[in-house]
Amino acid sequence: MFTVTKCNKAETALSVLREHKNEFDIVITDVHMPDMDGFELLKHITSEMDLPVILISADGRKQVVMEGVTYGACDYLIKPVRIETLKNIWQHVVRKKARNTV
Repeated sequence: MFTVTKCNKAETALSVLREHKNEFDIVITDVHMPDMDGFELLKHITSEMDLPVILISADGRKQVVMEGVTYGACDYLIKPVRIETLKNIWQHVVRKKARNTV
Protein backbone atom coordinates (compact mmCIF):
# COMPACT_ATOMS: atom_id res chain seq x y z
CA MET A 1 0.00 0.00 0.00
CA PHE A 2 1.25 3.45 -0.88
CA THR A 3 0.48 6.83 0.59
CA VAL A 4 0.51 9.79 -1.77
CA THR A 5 1.50 13.25 -0.60
CA LYS A 6 0.31 16.00 -2.91
CA CYS A 7 1.83 19.48 -2.99
CA ASN A 8 0.64 22.40 -5.10
CA LYS A 9 4.00 24.17 -5.06
CA ALA A 10 7.53 22.90 -5.58
CA GLU A 11 8.84 24.86 -2.58
CA THR A 12 6.27 23.14 -0.38
CA ALA A 13 7.23 19.74 -1.78
CA LEU A 14 10.91 20.40 -1.17
CA SER A 15 10.19 21.49 2.40
CA VAL A 16 8.13 18.35 3.08
CA LEU A 17 10.81 16.13 1.55
CA ARG A 18 13.52 17.76 3.66
CA GLU A 19 11.51 17.40 6.87
CA HIS A 20 10.64 13.75 6.21
CA LYS A 21 13.65 12.52 4.23
CA ASN A 22 13.27 8.82 4.95
CA GLU A 23 9.51 8.62 4.54
CA PHE A 24 9.28 8.83 0.74
CA ASP A 25 10.12 6.24 -1.91
CA ILE A 26 9.69 8.27 -5.10
CA VAL A 27 8.91 11.76 -6.36
CA ILE A 28 6.69 12.39 -9.37
CA THR A 29 6.63 16.03 -10.46
CA ASP A 30 5.58 18.19 -13.34
CA VAL A 31 8.28 20.07 -15.20
CA HIS A 32 6.26 23.30 -15.40
CA MET A 33 5.18 24.70 -12.04
CA PRO A 34 4.47 28.28 -11.00
CA ASP A 35 7.12 28.74 -8.31
CA MET A 36 10.02 26.54 -9.50
CA ASP A 37 10.47 24.39 -12.58
CA GLY A 38 10.78 20.64 -12.23
CA PHE A 39 14.42 20.70 -13.28
CA GLU A 40 15.34 22.95 -10.35
CA LEU A 41 13.36 20.74 -7.96
CA LEU A 42 15.10 17.70 -9.45
CA LYS A 43 18.52 19.29 -8.83
CA HIS A 44 17.66 19.89 -5.16
CA ILE A 45 16.32 16.39 -4.64
CA THR A 46 19.23 14.60 -6.32
CA SER A 47 21.82 16.65 -4.43
CA GLU A 48 20.16 16.24 -1.01
CA MET A 49 18.33 12.91 -1.08
CA ASP A 50 18.51 9.43 -2.52
CA LEU A 51 15.10 9.37 -4.19
CA PRO A 52 14.14 8.43 -7.73
CA VAL A 53 12.43 11.34 -9.50
CA ILE A 54 10.06 11.03 -12.43
CA LEU A 55 9.30 14.15 -14.46
CA ILE A 56 6.00 14.64 -16.25
CA SER A 57 5.37 17.21 -18.96
CA ALA A 58 3.42 17.93 -22.11
CA ASP A 59 6.73 19.06 -23.61
CA GLY A 60 8.21 16.05 -25.37
CA ARG A 61 11.00 17.82 -27.24
CA LYS A 62 14.18 15.76 -27.21
CA GLN A 63 16.30 18.55 -25.69
CA VAL A 64 13.84 18.95 -22.78
CA VAL A 65 13.68 15.22 -22.11
CA MET A 66 17.48 15.00 -22.24
CA GLU A 67 17.76 17.89 -19.78
CA GLY A 68 15.69 15.91 -17.29
CA VAL A 69 17.78 12.78 -17.75
CA THR A 70 21.00 14.81 -17.50
CA TYR A 71 19.90 16.25 -14.16
CA GLY A 72 19.15 12.76 -12.85
CA ALA A 73 15.51 11.94 -13.54
CA CYS A 74 14.93 8.20 -13.69
CA ASP A 75 12.10 8.69 -16.15
CA TYR A 76 10.35 11.42 -18.16
CA LEU A 77 6.70 10.86 -19.00
CA ILE A 78 4.87 12.77 -21.73
CA LYS A 79 1.31 13.93 -20.97
CA PRO A 80 -1.24 12.60 -21.17
CA VAL A 81 0.09 9.82 -18.95
CA ARG A 82 -1.75 6.51 -19.22
CA ILE A 83 -3.02 4.90 -16.04
CA GLU A 84 -1.11 1.72 -16.92
CA THR A 85 2.10 3.73 -16.90
CA LEU A 86 1.35 5.09 -13.44
CA LYS A 87 0.59 1.59 -12.19
CA ASN A 88 4.10 0.52 -13.23
CA ILE A 89 5.85 3.36 -11.39
CA TRP A 90 6.52 1.03 -8.45
CA GLN A 91 9.25 -0.59 -10.57
CA HIS A 92 11.44 2.48 -10.02
CA VAL A 93 11.06 2.10 -6.26
CA VAL A 94 11.93 -1.61 -6.42
CA ARG A 95 15.06 -0.88 -8.50
CA LYS A 96 16.22 1.81 -6.06
CA LYS A 97 15.71 -0.46 -3.06
CA ALA A 98 17.54 -3.32 -4.81
CA ARG A 99 20.53 -1.05 -5.50
CA ASN A 100 20.64 0.02 -1.87
CA THR A 101 20.65 -3.53 -0.51
CA VAL A 102 23.51 -4.79 -2.67
